[in-house]
Amino acid sequence: MKTLRRATTWIAAVLIAGCAHTPTGPSVMVLAGSGKTIEQFQADDGTCRQLASQEVAKTSGGDVPAQQRYDITYMQCMYAKGHQVPVPGGRPGYNSSPPTSPPPR
Repeated sequence: MKTLRRATTWIAAVLIAGCAHTPTGPSVMVLAGSGKTIEQFQADDGTCRQLASQEVAKTSGGDVPAQQRYDITYMQCMYAKGHQVPVPGGRPGYNSSPPTSPPPR
């Protein structure tokens, strides 16, 4: 009986470990910011992917799934670099991008 219980526990642990995965890239869309070249976008994309991977490795576990932590970090990074992050459920034709100049008064 103990052997069967151990085997069952071991199999369950292997199956659970197999379900956990490390993100290999973003699952969200980000568009190049106004006035950004494809080369700038690609450079920023590489930097932000690396940052997101480091964040997931640093904060493993917890209530937020790894892919969601990756995507949040990636989108924040790309937004900070001036790229457009579409807003789910936003107004048609509206997407979020950092302001390029202060709003008029």
